[in-house]
Amino acid sequence: MAKTWWNTAAAAVLLVLLAAVCRGEKPVEPSEKRLTPEQILLTRIRVRAQENLQALPNYTCLETIERSVRKSSSRRFELVDLLRLEVAYVNRRELFAWPGSSQFDDRDITEMVGHSGAIGNGSFALHVSGLFLSSAPSFRHVGKVNHEGRVFIQFDYSVPRLTSNYRMRVRPAEAFVGYEGSFWVHPETLDLEKLTLHVNDIPPTLPILSSSQTLLYHRVRIGEQDFLLTKTADLSITDLGGNESRNRTTFSNCRQYAIESVIRFEDVPEDPKVLAQPPQRVVLPPDLEIGVQLENEIVAGVSAIGDPVRGWVVSDVKRKKQIYVPRGAVVKGRLVRMQRLRLNGSVFWQAGLRLERLEFGNRFVELEATLDPSLSAPLPAWRSAAREPFFILRESNSEDPRTGILFLRGEQAKVAAGTRLYWRTLPPSSIEESK
Repeated sequence: MAKTWWNTAAAAVLLVLLAAVCRGEKPVEPSEKRLTPEQILLTRIRVRAQENLQALPNYTCLETIERSVRKSSSRRFELVDLLRLEVAYVNRRELFAWPGSSQFDDRDITEMVGHSGAIGNGSFALHVSGLFLSSAPSFRHVGKVNHEGRVFIQFDYSVPRLTSNYRMRVRPAEAFVGYEGSFWVHPETLDLEKLTLHVNDIPPTLPILSSSQTLLYHRVRIGEQDFLLTKTADLSITDLGGNESRNRTTFSNCRQYAIESVIRFEDVPEDPKVLAQPPQRVVLPPDLEIGVQLENEIVAGVSAIGDPVRGWVVSDVKRKKQIYVPRGAVVKGRLVRMQRLRLNGSVFWQAGLRLERLEFGNRFVELEATLDPSLSAPLPAWRSAAREPFFILRESNSEDPRTGILFLRGEQAKVAAGTRLYWRTLPPSSIEESK
């Protein structure tokens, strides 16, 4: 059987024909004669994918990314860091937020996570939309194949750069690229099981030699229905020097994304003073000392950029008998760095911790503070800290003074729950200069 490429303009006609058949209408005779079994099969697959995407509600998943690199002279990948984000598919857009955040951010993902490693979007839902709902791809039927021990139906596809919506960014350059690949569907349900994508037309403005992705899919319960969602995604990018970056992404804890309103029918106090008041913001003066005891541990190779960090204030924060923050106030922060390093033959993890908020009673503080190593680390020097599970340098190399840098020694080192760290509040000028 001849294997033929079909563009999506022809596929669009097939979608109309199939829809007409479903409505009981008789399609035009000449067009019906041109339909081949392969074309009808492709149309059924596209309709199946279209139904899934159109019925898909706004939803969110926890996205965990393991970023690794290997040099051109090495065949072994070295783990760089771990990254955790909430990703949402809302109104056909991908939005991102740090875990536990109150809202999603419409910024580009690279602006959120920085530039220490390769990062990209589209693997959540956009690649499938671009393949099955776009007029850009051309398709070629391969047939039934034994793939990884199971029987699937395989199609190859190609999208030229002129009609591609796939944009790659290597700062400061960005451009649309052409790509090709294959997809495999279940022969009975026609559910998408696997999708590969290989960039084959890269503009000279991008310093990239090659890029490829592999995505696996499975059905997940969202609300009251099962939907086909991305399970894992592997992204590989090779630069002009032959150095390769690899991202391994898993999606978990998927659920419907909605704003819920809760109405309580309870007795309302007559005294308006008893009614709940909105939280009041407190602004702290600079150079206040804040001792914080960590509630959760930070573990090398397990904790990820984006993970929330909690703790509490160990003693009253005061000056001249005025208490600004009481003992026991809740401290909320986040890991903003968790990078694996190899120094002098030993493995270290550079953990960047930033405190963001204090809460006590009906008050809160948007915290701007820097880690004070002279109080937090009894062993601040490299030599004396060589056998310790973690230590702090006296001079942090962080560009942002709000990021406290901890060094964890060894693949399985950790900062234990209950560890005390001391911070000093910053003047507003220090914050503005760091931004």
